Amino acid sequence: MSTLSPTGAAILAAHQDGLVTGHAAAMARLRADDLVVPHDDGSGEHRMTTAGWKALRQWQDEHGDARDTPATSSALGVLRKLPARQHEAVITAARRPDQLVAGRDDEAYHKGDPWFLGTTLRAVHNAGYAGIRPQPYDDGPVTWEETGRSLYLTPLGRQYARQRGNVGVRRRRVVIIACGDKKLPDPGLNEYGNPNPGYPAGELYIGDYHVSLRSAADALTDQPLIRILSALHGLVDLQRPLHPYDVRPGDPRAVTPERVASHAAELGTDDADVIFLGGQDYVDLLRPAIPHLHTPLSGGMGSQRGQCSQARENPGLREVWWNEADELHQTQHAK
Repeated sequence: MSTLSPTGAAILAAHQDGLVTGHAAAMARLRADDLVVPHDDGSGEHRMTTAGWKALRQWQDEHGDARDTPATSSALGVLRKLPARQHEAVITAARRPDQLVAGRDDEAYHKGDPWFLGTTLRAVHNAGYAGIRPQPYDDGPVTWEETGRSLYLTPLGRQYARQRGNVGVRRRRVVIIACGDKKLPDPGLNEYGNPNPGYPAGELYIGDYHVSLRSAADALTDQPLIRILSALHGLVDLQRPLHPYDVRPGDPRAVTPERVASHAAELGTDDADVIFLGGQDYVDLLRPAIPHLHTPLSGGMGSQRGQCSQARENPGLREVWWNEADELHQTQHAK
């Protein structure tokens, strides 16, 4: 078992360009354990030794990504200023609702949004300011170098944006809403007898209850951070094409909690405040994957529609809900 402390792991994981900085007492402990040595340029900074790299990898194998441990981030003090393009990448991501560090392979590139070369992505990932999200088919921890997946800010990246860019960034605010029984009609077949394209998920469900959930979700967060929990398909974004279906939670064809858990991991809900709007049967699907899930609605459908209307019209109520979601996240992740 690794003897590296969480604070020491956080300091080593946040190294930049081989330089390691942190609280004086923590640095003294790392030197005593031969995990860092003074840099030979006389600057007073340190560099990680081979033993340091080995200890960090062992700690991460046992505990996960040290860079994502909120309790240890304060040990890093004021973060060093990144080179210009890396700095721009982190600050740009902090200003995006999805906190994406966009590269050429991301949708942002095709939309004409700011994007960055692989050298920049590699640097911010290696420095701990951005990370990839797990996929169900991963066989253990993987890196950006191995996968080329999209990068998103880590807690350390948000800390950097607050310190070095004066950006008031916090965890992403994700809203999940239940699907609905009432849907648009089947689009039928085309002239060749093949099914016509489905409807975007954000347009498929037309029942009054779902529409009220969606209106509240639109007021609570940005559309890229809204997901619909489909009883058949699991978590889907608003643009995903779907055909009408008749499945409810618990049906033989219904999505499983395990599948929902993989979708939640791909969405990065462990590093987001999450509000769910919908009924208890859908909560039961989500809760195992998102233990910090906030479910502010209560009562029957009529009562919940009224609460959604209040949330849509009352910014103060929306902020109360998000503060409650934040507290749930902190409580769950402090365990």
